[in-house]
Amino acid sequence: MKFRKISAALALATTLVTAPGCKDFYDVNVNPLSPKSVGLYSLLPVTQVSMASDLGDNINGLSQYTQALMQQLYNPRSIGNFTQTGDSFINPWSDLYTTMLVNNEQIITQGTKEQHWDYVGIAQLQKAYVYSQMVDLWGDIPYSEALQGAVNTSPRFDKDSEIYNGSADGSIQGLFSLIDAGLANLAKPSISTKPALATVDLIYQGSLDNWGRFGRTLKLKLYNQLRKTNTNAVVRAQIAPLLSGNLMQEGSDFQLAYQNTLSPDNRNPGYVNDYAPSPENRIGRYFYEGMLTLNDPRLPYYFFNQVAQNAAPVTMQDYVSPLDPRFVTVRPGSTGQYVSVGTTASVQTVQGLYPIGGHFDNGAGGKTSPTLGQGVAPQRLLTYYSRKYTEAELQLVVLNDPTAAGVALEEAIKASFRKVNVIAAADGSPTIQDTLSTRTPRVPSIAAYATSAMARYNAAPNTEEKLEVIMYEKYVASFGYGVDTYTDFRRTGHPRIHVSQQAADPARGLLPDDGGTLSTGVFPRRLYYPATDLILNPNSPRTQKDPSTPIFWDR
Repeated sequence: MKFRKISAALALATTLVTAPGCKDFYDVNVNPLSPKSVGLYSLLPVTQVSMASDLGDNINGLSQYTQALMQQLYNPRSIGNFTQTGDSFINPWSDLYTTMLVNNEQIITQGTKEQHWDYVGIAQLQKAYVYSQMVDLWGDIPYSEALQGAVNTSPRFDKDSEIYNGSADGSIQGLFSLIDAGLANLAKPSISTKPALATVDLIYQGSLDNWGRFGRTLKLKLYNQLRKTNTNAVVRAQIAPLLSGNLMQEGSDFQLAYQNTLSPDNRNPGYVNDYAPSPENRIGRYFYEGMLTLNDPRLPYYFFNQVAQNAAPVTMQDYVSPLDPRFVTVRPGSTGQYVSVGTTASVQTVQGLYPIGGHFDNGAGGKTSPTLGQGVAPQRLLTYYSRKYTEAELQLVVLNDPTAAGVALEEAIKASFRKVNVIAAADGSPTIQDTLSTRTPRVPSIAAYATSAMARYNAAPNTEEKLEVIMYEKYVASFGYGVDTYTDFRRTGHPRIHVSQQAADPARGLLPDDGGTLSTGVFPRRLYYPATDLILNPNSPRTQKDPSTPIFWDR
């Protein structure tokens, strides 16, 4: 899955391109310099595979970068110790514009002409989702003048707040208006097409009800994201009809499924990368040990320890946990001598079954390889349990109802465990038991963990500490999708994470670590633009914004 380095500014003149690595799903490969009309049924799956790959947990996906920022992962690309360059994010930025958004816009334009309103509505919701994620990472980006082909190859960078809310003069359609348009189009009678939408929609298999529920849940998420830019009274009015409406249900997560096939290779791309002989990603020390301290039953599903139980102690490594000697990692910005990939490859702890379809940790250990695991875990983007965590936050800080927030929190926790069990069952691995078993009383259960978490929530002395519990549980549940975790942290300052002593800022939730690491920059409040787009697009900002400059909702 080799990604091209293409300037998005230049590629906006194309009509159809194909996500590199996505042809395995649907072979749509049209020369962008000589475009031709393509059926909507061919375009839709390309947009969905590109969206999941570019935003997801893989070597070129934005979730891998943001999970490193949030100290869940660490890799040699240095983003975990806050180093950014103009080349850091060129691949996902370019592919989102040149593959996902270009093809998605073609669906909207062509589908409108052909009166395929189901495709149009789906594409409008996808567009709103992807642009919201990009604004959350970069702030001002090409939006209203983007995707116009040869009409405008140098689009302006619209203001982040106007992309969300629309402009006062009406020249920019905001994301909320775009979502409403998508929902309205889903409700229109549509001219049928072959093959059926159910066979090419890789996310909801043509269920317009699920697409509608996703759209309304997305609105709820975005209103929550902007809550600090409005009064509580305004936010209450925004969210009230949504909380009482038809939101995402359990089993209807917004996600892309993968398959255990090699020819074509349709496995989870994060698995393909991290179960190679030299896995790139290590696991954050505090993330792992925090779950271990709380006796979290998800540990063997989240992480795979290559070191077997009762194996000889591992030596000459950057970090071996005193709490679990099987856990081996490299700390971001480590000042130790054992940091190279070659040193750690055969013993480091890696991502496991739940986030990328890797191996369930049964204690036997073993070397990572392309056959250790199946790579079929879906790339989760927006889930039922994240919806419930959002509700818990809103109930607590907007509706001022800690009791209702606790109810939503407990459901969110239990739903996140049930999601792990769905993936475990599909893999043929053991599932987490609902309650303690008399046969295995030491094995933690869903009920035991939920009871413990709710005890922490109820014991929290104030709203801020209760929010810490909610956001910590969401942080853990969201492992595998880092974009929202990074956004949540910047919005709320929760959960508190450990970073180098130079980058520490306890007021922002950045606690100092043990002093064994160094940072080369501040914890960023935004990502760098690709330098090529700043150079080639005369309507770009021309220079990078200071990474300490917040996105408009970050207050």
